[in-house]
Amino acid sequence: MANIVWHTKLRMLLDLKQENLGQDTIAQRNVPVSGRELQCGGICREAGVVAWMYLRQQANGRREAVHERKEDEERHKAPMSDEHKAYQERILRAAAEGGFHGDCEVRTPVGRSWIQTDTLIEGEGGRRIGWEVQLSSAGADGPASVKARAAKAAKQGIIPAWHTDRADYARRSDTQWTRSNDLPAHVIAKIGDLRVISGYRAMDFWVCDLRAVYPCPDGVRRCGKPHATPKPRDVLFDDLVRRTAAGTIVPVEYSGAPRSISSG
Repeated sequence: MANIVWHTKLRMLLDLKQENLGQDTIAQRNVPVSGRELQCGGICREAGVVAWMYLRQQANGRREAVHERKEDEERHKAPMSDEHKAYQERILRAAAEGGFHGDCEVRTPVGRSWIQTDTLIEGEGGRRIGWEVQLSSAGADGPASVKARAAKAAKQGIIPAWHTDRADYARRSDTQWTRSNDLPAHVIAKIGDLRVISGYRAMDFWVCDLRAVYPCPDGVRRCGKPHATPKPRDVLFDDLVRRTAAGTIVPVEYSGAPRSISSG
């Protein structure tokens, strides 16, 4: 990707095609990227975002500028689809019907940088739910930075809630995924049933005695202890948004399976 580079010390845009430009910066591998005085001078700068960059040289001698952070690189991708916008609007509407406030494209400061959330809902007791929507238009492999983005959001007190219409995304284990069918924007935007078909579990609590219908997870015949087994369930998307904000649906992780969200 041909990125425009702004040199913070020289206060000028750099022409990477110049023969005598950037060689020292390329060689400074032990210098933090933020100390090389290079920022994105294109889309990121126009958006008022400080996005640090570094230079690298390919085998053919071509010099290129690379964003330090994946989310800054993703900002240069094509604008969001109508389906994505419809999901954002639906999340806000469903939250408002439950008495919760929200907003789209919210930036949360993280040190000298920030994270941007598709739709951030302010829930019960200070809970913040960060909805990220990744649809079929996002590419076959999906975003590579999901795990890092979700972890960074969690450190800022934002509960990750990633939604998709792709089965291959929903099977990933890099964050909590829920999935609905692949639908056009006008259907997503309608006030009506929008069903979540995977990623939601209800916890079935039971005692490991002779009446139990599940095998003992500890591998013994009957241990007499209480256990919890996640059971796949359908849920309406609007209910998922409201109940997640209310805290009656929470993200859970369990070994050996994709992450999901479950009712308490």
